[in-house]
Amino acid sequence: MKNNFRTLAAAIIGIVPVVSMSGFNSYAEEIIDEIQEEFLEFTENDTGISVTGCGRSVRDVEIPSEVDGVPVTDIGSQAFFACTNLKSVVIPDTVTVIGSNAFCECAELAEVFIPESVEVIDEYAFYDCNNLTSVVIPEGIKTIEWSAFAQCSNLTYVSLPSTLENIGYNAFADTPWLKALYKENSMFIHNNTLYSAKETEFKPNIPGGVEKIAESAFEGSEYLKRVTMPDSLTYIGKYAFAECNHLTKVSFSPNITYIGESAFSDCSSLKSISLPESLAEISPRTFEYCSSLESMVFPENIQYIGKKAFSSCDSLRSVIIENPECEIYDANNTFSNVYTDDFMFTGTIYGYENSTAQVYAEKYGVKFSVIGDLNSDSQFTVADLVCAEKYLLGSGELPDWKAGDRNNDDEFDVYDMVLLRRHLVV
Repeated sequence: MKNNFRTLAAAIIGIVPVVSMSGFNSYAEEIIDEIQEEFLEFTENDTGISVTGCGRSVRDVEIPSEVDGVPVTDIGSQAFFACTNLKSVVIPDTVTVIGSNAFCECAELAEVFIPESVEVIDEYAFYDCNNLTSVVIPEGIKTIEWSAFAQCSNLTYVSLPSTLENIGYNAFADTPWLKALYKENSMFIHNNTLYSAKETEFKPNIPGGVEKIAESAFEGSEYLKRVTMPDSLTYIGKYAFAECNHLTKVSFSPNITYIGESAFSDCSSLKSISLPESLAEISPRTFEYCSSLESMVFPENIQYIGKKAFSSCDSLRSVIIENPECEIYDANNTFSNVYTDDFMFTGTIYGYENSTAQVYAEKYGVKFSVIGDLNSDSQFTVADLVCAEKYLLGSGELPDWKAGDRNNDDEFDVYDMVLLRRHLVV
């Protein structure tokens, strides 16, 4: 099936001029060597045929829809990589995937026809195609992977379909089209998903109606300091704010239901986080390497805390887990602030008696304190309320005020006293 000359000879436009049948045989003999240098290569896959290579001198290509009756279903990885003479490509409507690096560094590529059958344009597919000035992404395409059209230095026009569900990190980085878009709007938003923002934004105003922040949308921003999210936001993709070293405050939407893996990892200036009640799980590595994070409160709605969620958080001293049945990933680095020969957490975990928090703390040698245990007798009783009243009247001390900070504002006051009393009565 590979190197199918008969199919390919008819597919490469502009090579074979119209000749009479009587002269065809002699003409074919004269140009056969040239054609063999400009062929397409094919390989069978699970669903049909992949285009896997081409001759270096190929210029204008119309890829066939089938080879020996078998449909061509994808453009394989690096199939046309660095074909420096390639100027135009027509892709048939049997193709569903344009593979990674498929047309990467095709410096002369100026025209490409992408049919509605294509669902995925993979990573680096058209990277560094500097002669490409416009591209129409048809309806039907669902995914454009990261850096797919990055570094296309003359790409000034892009049409995106309503069917597009995902645009990868830096998919259009360093293109005139994206730069022009940023002049009109500081954020790249499509189908209610925020994909990226100008690097110069200190406190981006994410507009209402945005439902998702895509993977790596703000990753590595050198300017971002504060983020306020609209109520419409429900989803934050993985690595969305990773390595935003100047980020100090995040105001979450009250309707967030998902925060992806490593979404805030390595945000070294982030000191506190208030999780919304709509969130049920903390994904793996969500706040890993947040070296300034001092305390963490998990409200009752949190049912699961994932692998390395708060690993290597150097300043973390207190963790409050309100849900007595919260599932905590069973490893010593789910929470850690010290690493010598192994991960350790030298702070305090606050939870209820016989809770999963207590089981975790005891298993890994972490100090555990009962929520509401103000007098440090390892239980929460009326005696703690008496202790609290004396403290508020100025006639006593609280051995562990953090155990009574019920509104999580880093102090103990009358409001905390009311909440403690209410909890004990219930």
